[in-house]
Amino acid sequence: MPNEKRARQEACLSSEDERTPPHKHEAGAAILESIHEKLKKLDVLEQINGRLLKIENTVGDMERGLNSMTAELQKVKTDLDSKADNATVDALKDEIEELQNRSRRNNLVFYNIPEKAEKGDCISFVQDFITQHTNTEHMGLETICGHVELERAHRTPSKTPSAGEKGPRPMHVAFLRYTDKMKVLRNAAARLKDNPLNGNAIGISEDFAKKTQRRRQELVPYRKFLKKKLGDNRKVYIAYPAILKYVDANGRHRIVGTEELAKLRHEMEEAKS
Repeated sequence: MPNEKRARQEACLSSEDERTPPHKHEAGAAILESIHEKLKKLDVLEQINGRLLKIENTVGDMERGLNSMTAELQKVKTDLDSKADNATVDALKDEIEELQNRSRRNNLVFYNIPEKAEKGDCISFVQDFITQHTNTEHMGLETICGHVELERAHRTPSKTPSAGEKGPRPMHVAFLRYTDKMKVLRNAAARLKDNPLNGNAIGISEDFAKKTQRRRQELVPYRKFLKKKLGDNRKVYIAYPAILKYVDANGRHRIVGTEELAKLRHEMEEAKS
């Protein structure tokens, strides 16, 4: 019986297929083909979307890289501008220092002259200090230097120090002629040695800008150490503006450069230890 029933069902389906018009079969096939094409297009769109996403990520990375590079370039530009500004400022400072030194070219500074010894008239005091060679308390330079003319003289700072402040104020003296200034400077050391004024040992030096003074002062320990190293018969001195020099065994004047200063510093540190 089951076999008979199945046979009847198949016969029925066969008869229905025979009754289905051909154009309906073609329409179904066309629909399936259309769906298949749309699915293909969807696959292509998904691939395109994937590629676009990769491109967006790549562009994003490039933008971040460009932003980083721009920031670095801006930093370099800022650094260069800063260095250029610093170089300009340093150059201007050097020019100012040079002008200050030139304006002091005819000047000498007298140290440790007792306060109020000038009695309100620095020019007359210094003139007498230089010329009164018969008095053992004075320099006695007139016989060596001849008559020298002074343009101005004053103490710095202008305010008189209080009783508790250390040492008298230095006296700045401007000579009318540079040659007079140099004659006094060259001969003063020997005349001032063991020849105090009112118990004060007097010192004389050239007048420099503060920055130059500081640079020269920094070289003093090197000058003393090199002088001791070379011996008393060898000249060691600080040249203008702040250059350490010495006279070698052949009588030639030599500059102590940066590397030699570093070696001297190392030797000085070893000598202390």
